[in-house]
Amino acid sequence: MGLRETTENHYRTLKRASFRGFDVYDGLSSRIFRKTPFFRSRTLRLAWIQMFKRSPVNFRPAALVPRGFNPKGLALIIRGLLNRYRLTDDKKYLEDAYALADMIISQRASGRDYFCAGYDFYWQAKAFSVPEFTPNMVVSTFVGHAFLDLYDLDGDRKWMKYALEIGVFIERELKILESGDEVIFGYIPGEKTVVHNVNLMASAFFARLYSYSWEGRHEMYSVRSAAYTVKAQRDDGAWGYGEEPYHQWVDNFHTGFNLVSLDTVRRHISTDRWNDSIDLGLEYHERNHFLEDMTPKYYDTTLYPVDIHNFAQGVDTFLTLGYPEKAEQLIEKAVELMWDGKKHYFYYQKHRLYTNRINYMRWSQAWMFYALTKYELSGKAH
Repeated sequence: MGLRETTENHYRTLKRASFRGFDVYDGLSSRIFRKTPFFRSRTLRLAWIQMFKRSPVNFRPAALVPRGFNPKGLALIIRGLLNRYRLTDDKKYLEDAYALADMIISQRASGRDYFCAGYDFYWQAKAFSVPEFTPNMVVSTFVGHAFLDLYDLDGDRKWMKYALEIGVFIERELKILESGDEVIFGYIPGEKTVVHNVNLMASAFFARLYSYSWEGRHEMYSVRSAAYTVKAQRDDGAWGYGEEPYHQWVDNFHTGFNLVSLDTVRRHISTDRWNDSIDLGLEYHERNHFLEDMTPKYYDTTLYPVDIHNFAQGVDTFLTLGYPEKAEQLIEKAVELMWDGKKHYFYYQKHRLYTNRINYMRWSQAWMFYALTKYELSGKAH
């Protein structure tokens, strides 16, 4: 089976599911758990969500966790659909993209006169807890890029309006620190934890906004937030996840996020200021996050779990930075190890002794659909 047939079968599976599904972190959406006193405990919320995340058995149907429309997942699927539309000129992909954009808009965060978005489930992290639809950097910028892709295609100013409003949200609610030549942006409103890939997502989004708006503050925010995280890069090229003592790990896909974001800044601001940082980071990434056959490691020190997210982000990273042969190797390995040829979806993780085959819409399917279609559009697929 060729890649294009695999991608088409994958699309049909997503379409049959109406692009909705379970998420790795949606355990707290359980209608049963939320009616118990345990839901009021931060520790028990964290334990519950980790149980659902780590278990190869899908307890969600029994725990009454609904399949949801995840705005970040929908944004990735929109970008994949637009890739397929550009490749085939088949309007079914464009119609689906518009329908999913309308769904995202219907889920916009409330209480604001500007657009922003968050996950469709309540989630708990070590540093903070976040009720459903609380807007955050990751979801809002992914949605913003999808809206800008739509604007590039049809020129409808409403997509630009929403994207500019996301910039307002980031500026007003996610700025942690502005000092001298540096700016730091955070994950959610009111939270001061510094996470480097999140800060660079702001930088990349402002860089892309600048390429349309030519507003000086967009360029300033992009350059200054990038400067902060580049300064935090280790001498060997790696970035820790964040600045808290418990955020000092170095993993695969967050490193990829950082490299793609810096390249986005480089392209849209037209600067070679961070070429050395990108080259050093990519060298570390290649050397420490992939086996010789391009099987992605999860951390720089650990192979397992082999995670579909690392395949997808790796494809995006290597295509973005000009290494299509490595992207092709990743796709071939993903199909070999993670593709269900009968049900036409990608598994979540492979561990040393077992495989977690749970079908996750955002984490697995949306990311791989975007990666496959980006590779198709690069002209390398057959």
